[in-house]
Amino acid sequence: MSKQAATVTEVEPTYGPMVETCEKFGIKRTWAYELADEGLIETFKIKNRRFVYIESLRTLPLRVAQQEAA
Repeated sequence: MSKQAATVTEVEPTYGPMVETCEKFGIKRTWAYELADEGLIETFKIKNRRFVYIESLRTLPLRVAQQEAA
């Protein structure tokens, strides 16, 4: 019997710590909280830490453009 190496696939995270993740997208802390308060980015809390869904950051420019057009 031969052993085959298990294939490890990397999975992209679907969320991350809000401030650090927003900074990767060029959004500073204050603006990140303003966007979250306005409901433009989706966040959630685990205990005292706030996290952001990465997809909501990726689609932010499109949603802002649609909101301005309306």
